[in-house]
Amino acid sequence: MGTSHPPLCPPGIKCGGVLSAPSGNFSSPNFPGPYPYETECTWLIVVAEGSSVLLSFSHFELEYHAACAYDYLQVYNGAARDRGNLLGTFCGHSPPPPFSSAWHVMAVVFRSDRHVAKRGFAAAYRKDACGGTLTGLSGEITSPRYPESYPNDVECRWRIGGTGGGGPLTLVFADFQVEGGQGCSFDYVALFDGPTATSPRLGRYCGSARPPRTTSSTPYLLVLFKSDFNIGGRGFKAHFYSATTGTGLYPLLSIRGKQQ
Repeated sequence: MGTSHPPLCPPGIKCGGVLSAPSGNFSSPNFPGPYPYETECTWLIVVAEGSSVLLSFSHFELEYHAACAYDYLQVYNGAARDRGNLLGTFCGHSPPPPFSSAWHVMAVVFRSDRHVAKRGFAAAYRKDACGGTLTGLSGEITSPRYPESYPNDVECRWRIGGTGGGGPLTLVFADFQVEGGQGCSFDYVALFDGPTATSPRLGRYCGSARPPRTTSSTPYLLVLFKSDFNIGGRGFKAHFYSATTGTGLYPLLSIRGKQQ
């Protein structure tokens, strides 16, 4: 194998880090100049829980190899370098497609070897307007821009659950104002008894009447919010909690759920 060489990332050149602003840009070291040899950088993108990360590339030029074994960029759905979370490994001149994370954390890893340096890459990220995965035992979700009027033509999916407790989940709406209509065919909130929209539907709601308190029969609950091309509303605010959170949260949520 030979002697390992330390990364040759020159002092003062940014290489990796935590990106926690709602949006931002980052690039390979020395971009748009050639990146240094034997360098490894990891960027951890963290946005608000309940949101997701949208990642796109404006420039991409890495040394090509059929299996991307030399220089490469990897995108992970989350912080861990678990192959199950790997969204893709990329090299060459074809930029990666835009990515949307399944939850509020995304990791990007760049690695160069000791030969052939190209110009590297430039990327931008932003917090998605809505949706994402929430794994806490309790929390809150709101429609985009709440309590201001929500935007037109949005679709948001919150996947709640997946905690170690594995108990059913209860969702209580504290505020609700969505465009009404026969059959809730324009703007609506739909609830599903599971992690996906193919799970059994628990209800579909619109108008200004708060949906009833809803409890899943599984450890997952999917909340889908959809708006059409016109007429909005204030949207909604809802709280969720797991049966494993104990009784301390229940009285507060019960009062909110019963207010008319």
